[in-house]
Amino acid sequence: MMINTEYTSTGPFMGPHIREKWTSQWIMQQVMIALVFPTVAATYFFGWWSLVMVLVSIIACISLEFIFQKIVWKKGTINDYSAVITGWLLALTLPVTAPLWTLLIGDFIAIIVVKQLTGGIGRNWLNPAVAARVLLKLFFSPWITNWVTPQPDAVATATPLVDLGNFAREISPTTPDFVELFMGFGLGGPIGETCKFALLLSASYLIARKIINPLVPVITMASFYGAILLYSSFNFAFASAHLLSGALIFAAVFMVTDYTTSPLTDKGKYIFALGCGVLAATLRISMDLPGGIGVAILVMNLLVPVINKYTVSRIYGES
Repeated sequence: MMINTEYTSTGPFMGPHIREKWTSQWIMQQVMIALVFPTVAATYFFGWWSLVMVLVSIIACISLEFIFQKIVWKKGTINDYSAVITGWLLALTLPVTAPLWTLLIGDFIAIIVVKQLTGGIGRNWLNPAVAARVLLKLFFSPWITNWVTPQPDAVATATPLVDLGNFAREISPTTPDFVELFMGFGLGGPIGETCKFALLLSASYLIARKIINPLVPVITMASFYGAILLYSSFNFAFASAHLLSGALIFAAVFMVTDYTTSPLTDKGKYIFALGCGVLAATLRISMDLPGGIGVAILVMNLLVPVINKYTVSRIYGES
């Protein structure tokens, strides 16, 4: 999540503008608190190496941003915590078996290629963490798709999406039950995405702190669920298993709600969320593409200027 909102506090009732105590740093700190929940779950299920991955990724992103800005004589922005969030998110999207060098390549793509070379925070066309994850998937799949079950077994396994793929319309006998899918028991997959209970806690915290609009993740998940229902001729068990598998919920909470790469207005955000959900479902169904939400978000990122054009209110007197 990359946030480019700056508020100032000059006292109450300072008309004609509404002023808030929030700062972009404070908002980022709330996101960091929300990320603690899936990180704790990742550490519990996959062991202490999960925490090492998160710390290495955060340090790498901060260092890359600091060095790049020093080289090009740009004002430093590491104090806004956006690099911390990017590194943290990216680490949580990888399996515990991913070599650190793949994580560092992803950090470089996210911070240098996607974020800094396009102008830095507030000027990104694509979500840095999502773009890095999709490119890692494209070029380094053998290394970042080596799923294992949680500790202490740590044996090679497949993600639940494999059972739901191959253009299936019904749940496979090997598909984990809903409790396992929700809690993350015995599931292989990215370290931060398997426990949906932890993600629900994250979403609840962000909503309670008014950091995210609750309708955005809800619309993302509801539109995805509805599309899978239509495809499966209203097989609710199949659609529910799809919803609880993969990175859909993680992305709906932390990526689709990204301030910088989503539309400006509430109406635009709802259209953006709807597009992410439907496109993710379409990719899973029509291309048998596990996940799909990352590609869906990037496509919708590119459509943000168009969405803004038709949803931003016209200035009074403008034709």
